[in-house]
Amino acid sequence: MSPFENAQNQTHTNLYLSLPKAGHSSAYNQHMKWAILVGLLFHTCLVVSQEAADISSEPHYRLQFENEQVRVYLLTLHSDESALVRLRHSFLTVTLQDGEIIIWDEGKSPIQHFQVRKGEASFRCLGTFCATPELLEKGIAGGFRNDRPPAYRNITLEFLDPNVGWNLTQGGTIGSPPSMFVGGALVSDVLLQPGDSFSAPDKPNARLVIPISDVDLKCGTGIRIRNSSGEVAWIAADQRAALTNAGRDPARFITIEFRPGDHSLTPSTP
Repeated sequence: MSPFENAQNQTHTNLYLSLPKAGHSSAYNQHMKWAILVGLLFHTCLVVSQEAADISSEPHYRLQFENEQVRVYLLTLHSDESALVRLRHSFLTVTLQDGEIIIWDEGKSPIQHFQVRKGEASFRCLGTFCATPELLEKGIAGGFRNDRPPAYRNITLEFLDPNVGWNLTQGGTIGSPPSMFVGGALVSDVLLQPGDSFSAPDKPNARLVIPISDVDLKCGTGIRIRNSSGEVAWIAADQRAALTNAGRDPARFITIEFRPGDHSLTPSTP
């Protein structure tokens, strides 16, 4: 049985517990079943009929950081909240906790549940090398819906350089080894024990750090990143130094190293 069917059955059970146990005919109960089903279908239709909003105007997305290369948003959805947005750049999403979320593309029904894992990073390509001018103008629209009690959070990062993503035709998710070259940017999933370091870039490239856990990181002389989960940090290209875990606990984070003009298919893994 699918998670959606389980959710429907659970809703039915909770409502039926409040109904009188006697004095009502089976016709009444049948009527209530149809009323509940119609209500569920009506709610689904309302979500499907939502018009995709630009990410900058969707209230569940909060801008965290912006410069000439990226825009970074924090998406927060409490129980029974949804967001349908349109993006016109290649983008990366990073999930900040384990959970289950409904994800759908514009025009489809928001019923498919997906298990998501803390730190999961997924890339969707909308770059010059894998999109038509029409697609770049229209963009990609999709939605998230949270129908569970815990809040769902992710970081959504737009790559403003249209050349990012040239080497991917569809997109992808970080696997093993824990890095992914997306044509113009190298995305890495890093876990450091106390005192361990993540090597500096082989070239003077800017980096973005997305903490998955609380982190206390040193980067060369004078840079200290003490951030909580989802609080991003930008490291300029002239700060070419290793990232060292200066805390007492393991530190997990995602790094995006910006490699403009790098057209190598297999860059060295840091």
